[in-house]
Amino acid sequence: MSFKPVLEFHNRAIDKLVTQIEQQKDLLSIVKSSLPENLASHTLHCVIHDTTLLIYADAAVWSSQLRFYQSVILDKISTVIESPVKRIQIRLMKR
Repeated sequence: MSFKPVLEFHNRAIDKLVTQIEQQKDLLSIVKSSLPENLASHTLHCVIHDTTLLIYADAAVWSSQLRFYQSVILDKISTVIESPVKRIQIRLMKR
């Protein structure tokens, strides 16, 4: 007996989650493209909540470096994303 993978079921909730994940991946690639390569490799995840862009880094030393690029990131995001992003919060996320 074979089982059908969960993503093969047509479910609106799953479709919505998959769409959100793809949007967050696109957002992460935009943010990473505005950073130096060594800093981009330590940027793990991005999500927009209301008017705040949350950026997750893997260590405190890299999150402090990200703060220097806030204006560059905001400028890059504003040219691509329709929703207004007014500020950035940087958080830690362990790999």
